Amino acid sequence: MAAPERPEPLGVGFGCHLALPAALYTADLLDFVEITPEIFHREETRAGVARLVPDPSQYDEAERRCEGLPVVMHGVSLSIGSAHGMYEPALSMMDRLSRDWPFRWYSEHLQFQIVLSDRGRPIGTGVPFPLPPTNEAARMVATRATSIQRRYEVPFLLENPAHYLKDLPSDPDIGDEFGLMERIIELSGCLQLLDLHNVVCNGRNLGFDAAAALERVRLDRVGEVHVAGGSWREGFYMDAHDGAVAEEVWDLLELTLARAPKIGGVVFEILDEYLGRLGPEGVVAQLERARAIWRRHHRAAGA
Repeated sequence: MAAPERPEPLGVGFGCHLALPAALYTADLLDFVEITPEIFHREETRAGVARLVPDPSQYDEAERRCEGLPVVMHGVSLSIGSAHGMYEPALSMMDRLSRDWPFRWYSEHLQFQIVLSDRGRPIGTGVPFPLPPTNEAARMVATRATSIQRRYEVPFLLENPAHYLKDLPSDPDIGDEFGLMERIIELSGCLQLLDLHNVVCNGRNLGFDAAAALERVRLDRVGEVHVAGGSWREGFYMDAHDGAVAEEVWDLLELTLARAPKIGGVVFEILDEYLGRLGPEGVVAQLERARAIWRRHHRAAGA
């Protein structure tokens, strides 16, 4: 595939958290907002057909809060790796958003969380699962990624997931999660959303060096970067998004932007239930640290 259209470099972004003061959502602090649309939708079933419909009490407020700032979409329900097909309500939701709430690019996770029951009904797995690094999986996802990029006519990005399963079945010419992502990108022309905290999680849990693994990432095909914090739970390091960015992740961000300054943006992630740990001041501190790193490398690129 030819090199895909790259996202326009925006800067530092953050999720739309209605629990935080609206004053944070200004161009003085943020360059863009990353919307997880499922947060502002609810699932509704009519005549046996499921739909994701806007929750007026939250959707309208989210639109008001983001007014004047560029928006990108980061979905969590597409289940692009489900063998039977993608989650159609997620696609219908994105169809509507592409008309009503224009976005610069759209990203999803390289994983699956929906399977078919014995009766052929879709059921959630409860937690997302990684795909095996095989040619079959790569071809399946690449075909779907290509169709999505054409459907919305904006760059489509796939995020490398955190997972906790060792020894997935693999094809020798792909090998592991890094080889799988590279093959999908080659076949589809989509881009990668490089989640640095997920690389750290998998390195700690599966036994590899995160900085060394970063050398295997096609940074010329990375369109966005995520940074986040996590914590140890019952012997596993979890992608919990439960506080400040881990120091190892900041180090990886420096390495990434030094080698790939044309990335579209860097997003700090934290879940709503953990915002109280940082408070607005702590969130601002994380965003300002990300912006300092971004500006340092973008000044160098401009020079």
